[in-house]
Amino acid sequence: MSCWNGFTKKAFRNWGPMIKLAIPGLVMIEAECLAFEILTFAASYFGTEILAAQSVLATVSSLTFQIPFPLSIAGSTRVANLIGATLADAAKVSMRVTVFAATLVGVFNVTLLSALKDYIPRLFTSDPEVIRIVAEILPLCAAFQLFDALAACCNGMLRGLGRQEFGGYVQLGCYYVFALPISFGTAFGAGWGLWGLWTGVAMALGLVAAIEFVYLGRIDWEKSVEEARDRNMAE
Repeated sequence: MSCWNGFTKKAFRNWGPMIKLAIPGLVMIEAECLAFEILTFAASYFGTEILAAQSVLATVSSLTFQIPFPLSIAGSTRVANLIGATLADAAKVSMRVTVFAATLVGVFNVTLLSALKDYIPRLFTSDPEVIRIVAEILPLCAAFQLFDALAACCNGMLRGLGRQEFGGYVQLGCYYVFALPISFGTAFGAGWGLWGLWTGVAMALGLVAAIEFVYLGRIDWEKSVEEARDRNMAE
């Protein structure tokens, strides 16, 4: 059975709408990832033990993020399919289910990191000073797990609705205008060290989750259906 009729000029059509969705979607993902990488570079100025602790904290945060992130992808796909099928009410229900599930995941991550803060560092190192530093910062990492899960969920919903541009602006503003200045100010200016670096990011995740949650709560779902129909009909 033949599925491809050969290369035609139609392959060059309708790239504009796709790129308008792809680039902001890239920004949504990379803005957060690069912010954490910048924190790792900044941590190197405090010495090898702080840098080692930062590596452990970044790894743990990345691992816990792997639970809400696929949930956001599943929710995004489901919402996008329902919007494309002009089922606005069903899409709204799917969003609510995804947000509820993300909240449960966030609470689970908070509980896990809080309960095991003295044991998790020992999985990565035997250095007592690094273990002490990681155990000291892990409660802060645990505290923003709920925000991280909700932010990931909201990002997925925005992608499913084709509103990546809004999400991209929120991510850039919260991380690079708000979070990093606070992180550097508290870490280097106030002398908080590694705790200060993570404070700004924790606040950014809370702000991202709050802004996008409020935005999604005010979405005109029927308008989103019309926008999806227009994109599908574009030549």
